[in-house]
Amino acid sequence: MKPMNMKDGNILIQYNHDVASIVLADIVAEHWSEIEKQHQRALATSEVLITPHGNNKFDDFGKKSLFGRCYMFMDAQEPEVLRIERCNG
Repeated sequence: MKPMNMKDGNILIQYNHDVASIVLADIVAEHWSEIEKQHQRALATSEVLITPHGNNKFDDFGKKSLFGRCYMFMDAQEPEVLRIERCNG
């Protein structure tokens, strides 16, 4: 998982194999209290993510990134391809 801030305030999360998801700032703002309370539930069983704040300790950016990662895993359970886009440049 490689999250990065976008100029528009959203977060782009890149994964392996040219897969990405976007965390929309307005969705985060609307659900922030729940994200803040529940972010540890976004970790897989026995998963340890090492951050500058310590093992499984997340700042707001990290919590938002975990929230976005949940959508990627949720979609992976029953994937439905809507569109494939390729850049030729």
